[in-house]
Amino acid sequence: AAAAAAASDDDAASSVAETSDDEADADRRRREAEDKANLQDRLRTSMEAAARAEDFELAARLRDELNEALERDERHVAKRELAAAIAEERFEDAAALRDLVASLEPPPLPPPAEVPCHSDVTTEGVNVRVMSQYVASRSRPESGQYFFAYSVRITNRTEKIVQLRRRRWIITDGDERVEEVAGPGVVGQQPVLLPGQTFEYASACPLRTRTGTMEGTYTFAWLVATPAAELEEGDGEEGDGEGSEDGEKEEAAPKEEDARDMDEFSTALTFLREGEQSEFAVEIGLFGLNADAGASTQ
Repeated sequence: AAAAAAASDDDAASSVAETSDDEADADRRRREAEDKANLQDRLRTSMEAAARAEDFELAARLRDELNEALERDERHVAKRELAAAIAEERFEDAAALRDLVASLEPPPLPPPAEVPCHSDVTTEGVNVRVMSQYVASRSRPESGQYFFAYSVRITNRTEKIVQLRRRRWIITDGDERVEEVAGPGVVGQQPVLLPGQTFEYASACPLRTRTGTMEGTYTFAWLVATPAAELEEGDGEEGDGEGSEDGEKEEAAPKEEDARDMDEFSTALTFLREGEQSEFAVEIGLFGLNADAGASTQ
């Protein structure tokens, strides 16, 4: 059994190595094809520019360099011979040349890894969970309009008070077009979260493609709570001093019932102010927008 397990591990390792070698070879072939195409494009563009400028000596030299580059390109030569075989109705040769051209084509790029339609990231003790969903009822694919809804759940896992101040989204569609959206708060609010508290909201994002991604940051601020009673005591001391200097009469002490009501009110009220290290960024993890990943009918 041990020998069988060891053999299985060896086979797996060998398979991984072969896959890596194949991927490296495919990357090399793609780079070579791209380099040849770029060189030919540069020579062709320079030759045309020289001809327009009536620098025909330079144009002739660039033409010769371009022809040499094309002759060194096996794929270009095979395609040219294939076209000639078809024109001359040498179809047996054309079949062989067709297969040769196919073998010389650079391997296609591997499909991009699918981005899940959710993310869950914690930064500085603030957790942000996002989930997206395609809304078919509000989309018009025939017009290139795809509508995605997403829900956000923000949880303060710190022992401090925090406030969400600003948002910044980076939205990328399936054609790699990038849009940035920024502004104060979320859905018209700048929520304050006590330790352990959660804030949830929902929003939406229209796209011109069936797929895309979103990511971004929230700017939060640390807040410090100060009981109102402490602020009132400090204000009272300053007021007494100013009153004695100006010769004003001191106000009469509130009645016992009024004082009790004020104490209860002061205990319930707190003032929030920024801490010494006020603002910090909270990551919104990358998540996908995918019209093929299941749709909402809402």
